[in-house]
Amino acid sequence: CIRDRLITAENIDMVIKKNSEIKEEVLSQAIKLRSNPEIMQVASPPQLALLILKGFGLIQMPIEDKYWSGAIFVKDGKYIPVLNTALPRANQYFTAWHEIYHLIYDVVSFSHIIETETIMEERKAEYFASLMLLGNLLPYYTELPEMDFLSKIFHCMDTFSAPYKAVLIALYEGAVQNENQKLMSLIKENFDNSFSDLADRFRKLGLDDNLVRPSYVCLLYTSDAADDG
Repeated sequence: CIRDRLITAENIDMVIKKNSEIKEEVLSQAIKLRSNPEIMQVASPPQLALLILKGFGLIQMPIEDKYWSGAIFVKDGKYIPVLNTALPRANQYFTAWHEIYHLIYDVVSFSHIIETETIMEERKAEYFASLMLLGNLLPYYTELPEMDFLSKIFHCMDTFSAPYKAVLIALYEGAVQNENQKLMSLIKENFDNSFSDLADRFRKLGLDDNLVRPSYVCLLYTSDAADDG
């Protein structure tokens, strides 16, 4: 599996192909969760993700490693999710939904050592996170007012509370399905961008730059789910 941080313009087509192979299964799981009235009581998907993880005894702590976004630790039969709050909030929200997939739907990673199966579960978790945060992104992007491509992407990030690459991957998938070659080319041209001034770019567009800044939260939650395993 290729985690979103390792996806590049060169291999994005392979990722979209993998997504097409698991789409029916993962979309069904996402719809099932969205259809649960006991769970879907929070309007904001990012806050809902954090609420669900808190029920499992979430640990939030800053770790100065830009490649370590989160994990689930298993101790004495208990599954404990951890989020790295030294990363931008958008990355935290995406990781939260990624870990929720493992907690609710993953029947492989915690009991198997077969690498190919675990790799596929990682791709499913990434795709699940994308579906929960971004849904059907293409219509929103298409209806944005006329502006340059990156400004549109930043607006998408702001509206859906999602990281840069996650937005581009979801948008690329929609472009492939609609055979929109122009949009596919634009995405590939900008996919490997690295921004040192993302917060400043958000402010200039009138967007909330908190989304692309770390929260540095340090909290530990206890819960019945964590206590019971």
